This record gives sequence, structure tokens and C-alpha cells, in this order.
Amino acid sequence: MEMKTKWINLIRALIIVIISVVVLIGLTNVLTLKSEDGINQLQALYKQPEDSIDVLFLGSSHVYCDIATGVLWDNYGMASFDLGGAEVPPWVSYYHLKEALKTQKPKVVCYEISVSTIYPTLYQNDEWAVDNCYGMKWNKNRIDSLRLNSEGDDFYKRLIPLNIMHGRYNNLGENDFRNVRDSEKYKGFDPRENIVGEETPDISKVTDVVPCSEKAEENIRNIIRLTRDEGIDIVLFVSPYPVKEEEQKICNYIEQIAISENVPFLNFNRSYDEIGIDFSEDFDGNTHVNYSGNYKYTDYLGRTLKDMYDIPDRRGDSRYVSWEWDKVIQQNQRTDQEIRKCEKAEDILNLTQYGYITFAVIDGKGYIMDNNEIVASGDEGFRLTYESGDDVFLFYGWMDNNNSLYSVFINDEEHIEFAGNILFVYDAIRHEYIRSIYF
Repeated sequence: MEMKTKWINLIRALIIVIISVVVLIGLTNVLTLKSEDGINQLQALYKQPEDSIDVLFLGSSHVYCDIATGVLWDNYGMASFDLGGAEVPPWVSYYHLKEALKTQKPKVVCYEISVSTIYPTLYQNDEWAVDNCYGMKWNKNRIDSLRLNSEGDDFYKRLIPLNIMHGRYNNLGENDFRNVRDSEKYKGFDPRENIVGEETPDISKVTDVVPCSEKAEENIRNIIRLTRDEGIDIVLFVSPYPVKEEEQKICNYIEQIAISENVPFLNFNRSYDEIGIDFSEDFDGNTHVNYSGNYKYTDYLGRTLKDMYDIPDRRGDSRYVSWEWDKVIQQNQRTDQEIRKCEKAEDILNLTQYGYITFAVIDGKGYIMDNNEIVASGDEGFRLTYESGDDVFLFYGWMDNNNSLYSVFINDEEHIEFAGNILFVYDAIRHEYIRSIYF
């Protein structure tokens, strides 16, 4: 009887330990940042079909803010992925590459090197180190990456995510429980929307050479050698940005590294005219190109890569349908920006012919339109409902103190209450309210 009791107590203790571990893992997943500065890119990488990525872009935000994977797909049928992180140094990109190669065998790896010219630091702060590591599965690559990117005891603190994330309890939102970017459709691209004019740099006479750090050089060469060992072509490149003279001198040194390793080096800061980049309208004020800039640059980059390598056109292949969805989502992102700039309702309606639900009140009558086709309508005092995919819409009007008022509810959430003639626009692809305009 005593032996039986001991066994029961042991089993109970094991159950408590197992439950505690499961709860801890779940809590860690919830508290971990859902960041598009590296975490989401890594998590989405694991969702991609095995051996499906033909062109893998590595590097900092000059990769995931600047290179529109949807444009590469739409214009060239290129199955690409932006595996970047915020200010990610080459010693972290090296482990990103090692992790990617577990499930992918790209035709070409393109490594963007500007982080080594802009940020000479040998270790990252907590915020960026976390963004560039915590999206990776628990394995040796994650631990080695974190160790190389941490100074002193920072490594041991960062090794346990709750040490960094414990303060997020009061800042949790829906996306912490349902990460919308943790998806096969997401290819790492995170565009910038602002338009901030920049001075056009002139580096035509900058020929001096200044070395990058030894740590950076060692790991740039490690990236090159890893791809070579795997039989993968590699390109070192620099995205266009307002480069400073001292940064260009380091860039010249990294170009020498590429030459010594016999790999191509593409400096797009020497190709502004060919790309069509306009520094007065194509940048966001933080060294990144914006929507207009990344379209021009990505199209030029895709054309350059197609000329250099035999990269398959995957359009029409059902295995690559997630890239088609990625393109559609990115197209709607661009259209959303155009809609926000419109000053007239008729101009908006010209842009909402695909992927949009619109609600209109015209002289007291209500209308719901799906891709500009009227799907429900009613006179004053109307109550209209409509379902599209996972979205449920309620649109109704009522009288209050002899005034006509109207409301739009989307999935039980009220988005607007208004009076008068109005057009309300909802992006049904990205599940996002865009704007309303009176007319």
C-alpha cells in the first residue's frame, strides 16, 4: 500500500511538472514580441513549403522594407523570401542562413551588406537582439547566434525569453494570441509608408577604402563559404539609401571581400538613374525606400537577377499559390495607400474594384458594395447585413432627435458612427478599415 501511494505521488508530481512546462511554453509564446523586425520573418520561414524558395534575401531592414516579394512574383514569377532582422549583423545573418538551409535549397542567396557600413557595433541591444533571435526555433543555431550577439552576461539573461518579456503583461493585444504574420502567405516583406524627401548622395568620387570590423568580415566570408559548400550562388549587394561618405568607404572594402571570394557585388547606390529612384519622393526618411521606391527598386533588382541567373518562373504552379496570395496582399497594401490620399469618393471607387467592401449613404439610402457591386441596399432606417469570407458586416441607420445617424459594425466591433452622405472603405483581403470620406 505504501509503495502504491509513492507511485501515485510520483505520477502526480510528473503531471504537475508537465503542465507547468506546457503553461510556461504557452506563456512564453504569448509574451514574445510579434515583431516584423525579424521575429515574424523567422517564424514564417518555417511555414514555407520545403525546398520552395528560389531566391533568399538576407540582411537588415534594407531587405525586408525595400524588397517587395510580391513584385518579384508578379513581374518575374520569382519565389523569393525576405529573411531579415532589425540592424541584423552578419554573424546573426549567418545563423539565419544556416537555419533556412535546413528546409530550403535556394538557387541564389542575396546578402545585403549595408548594416556593416552603418552600424559598426559588435553586439546588439536587447530589443534588436531579441527581434533577430526569438523567432528561431530552440536549437543550436539560436543559442550560438544569441551568444555571438551578446556581450558578457547579457547572453544568459537573453537565453530565457521571460527575462526580457516579463514586462509585457499589460501590453498584450489580439495579435499576441493570433499572430497574423505567422503564415505561409507572408514572405517577410514589411513596407514603409511615409514620404520624406532626402538629398541625393553623390559617391562617384568616393574611392577610399576603410575596413569593416574583423567580426563582420569573418562572418561575411562565412556566409559566402556556407553557400559555396551547399552549391548555391551568392550575391553581395547594397540597397539604395542616403549613403554617407564614410559608409561608402567601408562598402568599398566589402566589395574587395567579394572580389577576393570571386562573388558578384551589386551596389545600387551607383544606379539611381537606372532604377528611376527619386530621393524627393521614394524614401521614408529613415534610410528605407517607401511604396513607390520599393516598387522601382524591386523591379530593377528582379530584372538584374534574372539576367544573371536561371531562376524559374513559378507562376501557374499550384505548389506556389501562397506567393500569389502574397502578391495580392501587397497589391492591396499599395492600393490602400492610394485610397488614403484620395480627396473624392469617385476616385476611391475607381480603386476598390477588387478586394474591397464599401459602405455608402446617399441621400438617406444605404448600400453595401463588394468589389463595387451592390450586394445589399435599403431606404432610410435600413438594417443591412453581409458576409464575406470570415468577416460579418452590419450596416444600419436610425433617427435620433430628428437627425439621421448611421453605423458600421465589422465582426461585432463598431467602426464608425456618422451623419450625412459618406463612403466607408474596408480592405477585405487584409481585413483592415482603410478610411471614410464625406461627399
